[in-house]
Amino acid sequence: MKRTLPALLLLILAALAVPAPAAAVEVKGFEYYHTYAEVKGLIDSKVAARPNIAKRFNIGRTYQGRKIWGIKISDNVGTNENEPEILIHAQIHARERASGELAIAIIHWLTDNYGGGDALGQRVTSIVNTREIFIIPVLNPDGAEFDMSGGTWHSWRKNRQPTPNGLYIGTDLNRNFGYKWGLAGSSGKQSSKNYRGPAPFSAPEARRLRNWLAKRVVNGQQTIKVALGLHSAGGLVLWPYSYTRADVPPEMTQDDHAAYVAMGRELAQRNGYTPEQGSDLYLVSGDHDDFMYHQWGIFTLTFEMRKGSANRYYPTQNELAKDIGNNRDAVLYYMEQADCPYRPAGLAAEHC
Repeated sequence: MKRTLPALLLLILAALAVPAPAAAVEVKGFEYYHTYAEVKGLIDSKVAARPNIAKRFNIGRTYQGRKIWGIKISDNVGTNENEPEILIHAQIHARERASGELAIAIIHWLTDNYGGGDALGQRVTSIVNTREIFIIPVLNPDGAEFDMSGGTWHSWRKNRQPTPNGLYIGTDLNRNFGYKWGLAGSSGKQSSKNYRGPAPFSAPEARRLRNWLAKRVVNGQQTIKVALGLHSAGGLVLWPYSYTRADVPPEMTQDDHAAYVAMGRELAQRNGYTPEQGSDLYLVSGDHDDFMYHQWGIFTLTFEMRKGSANRYYPTQNELAKDIGNNRDAVLYYMEQADCPYRPAGLAAEHC
């Protein structure tokens, strides 16, 4: 069938609507930070080496078409067992490179130590045998790749989706979730680093996470019980709510607040961070923790990793290794509490 000129123009415009992804080039001296290809390669290598406990998945594609890769780790990994499910996700903000590296370290801890006879191996084996763990190392791969494009750091935060007026690029994905979207702590200014997007879930990456979580609901119950979001760079353990400075707003129970405070303090004792409510740092509306906790009752927490001394979002290899190492006990402890996050507050009898 012969196409008219306007029809051909429409096809060309459609093809040009999504710009070609920027090429990631490792920044000289910072090669220890993973590229998108390296993250996928790591996941593939772990699945190949430990197919009994590791399985690759993805939650969908980004604005520029990249798949958002994850790894499931559990014994009987191909079966959805009746076990507490844990979600760990990182680098929703592109420049927060340390968060993605901690997620990668967690993958190593679980797969490399499973079946080991030492204390760490026994601890990891117990966790993997009794939990289903889903780890998404980079939720914002478009932004992460652009952040190191051309072999230099760009301190890029948002995704790579053009704003409605077409003059700017990027939505802050952690202001784009649906609960209390559009309030203080986000911006409607399209040039802002905290630009929330034109509507809740307007960013495909936020939609992909929401839709994946919705599929985890079985018989009306969310199977993901706890979630850990990894950010940088504040040295903090944060809990909901972030949209309000009220410690216990009407939609939160006193027991939930007590559980969050107790858990936050336990984790902070292990990684050396400061525990506080998210809004104690600053108000944030439309963030992932508030949304997941309110929507499905997922016990959600965020780790803000430490800043680099010379480069806030790009710690040196030694700084990064120290911070990651200081988080191992905290991360494993959190996984161990997934069956009953009320336990640290002494509320297990009432809730578990």
